[in-house]
Amino acid sequence: MTYEETAVDQTIERLLSDHRDLDASTRGALDNLDQFHIGGAEAVELLIPTLALEPGDAVLDVGSGFGGPARQIAHRTGNHVVGVDITPAYVDAARALTTRAGLSDTVRFHAGDIAGFRTDRAFDAALTMHVQMNVRDKTTWFRHIAKHLAPGARLAVWEVCQPPHQADLPWPMPWSLDGTDSFVESADTLRAHIENAGFAATEWTNESPWVQDWITKTFANGLPAGPTLPMLLDDGYTRVINYTTALADGSLEIWRGCFTKDAG
Repeated sequence: MTYEETAVDQTIERLLSDHRDLDASTRGALDNLDQFHIGGAEAVELLIPTLALEPGDAVLDVGSGFGGPARQIAHRTGNHVVGVDITPAYVDAARALTTRAGLSDTVRFHAGDIAGFRTDRAFDAALTMHVQMNVRDKTTWFRHIAKHLAPGARLAVWEVCQPPHQADLPWPMPWSLDGTDSFVESADTLRAHIENAGFAATEWTNESPWVQDWITKTFANGLPAGPTLPMLLDDGYTRVINYTTALADGSLEIWRGCFTKDAG
């Protein structure tokens, strides 16, 4: 199991105590810490318009991590967001950060797999960012997401893919320490899994060039100042370096998709 970090909320508390000038309730203040995907908060901004949210819509964040995207959506749109993640320590951290941000009435988190998630309402939109790499049966997994969405609901994805016939990746990566729990597939195969789960694609775009520009800009002077995500992960800096190297040499790609749940 890759995501074995424990007491993450205590680690965050310690890191934030070293930066008492950081106001966690200010939008963007925690972006370097709580965005568990390449592209950070700017990637979330690319997804928000595709969700096409209306007042009163509810959003499901599958694989919500430390809760950065969920809180960002709530800040930006005012919509309620529910995050689901399989790692209890990440959910504890997400709840603590949400309290710090003053968003506990708008954003909630549940610990568990999406297959066992229960709710009283159908969601109007959903997103998933850098999650399916750990999922072997992707069609079934996306079907579990579809089950919680209203007909016509939007699904936004920001996911890691690997071009066909690529050599093995350098481990560890952010989602796998040794590759045994990594199931990265090509963009065409991933899209087919999503469509076979009951979704129709409205957009499917290779965002690797955008990501390369983001990496160059973000890491031009080294890691950003203040608490950063690698500080929360086991062997975090090595994982980030391996990941950005694989993106730079084309061993990995980032794809952004917008899908609509079938009406039937």
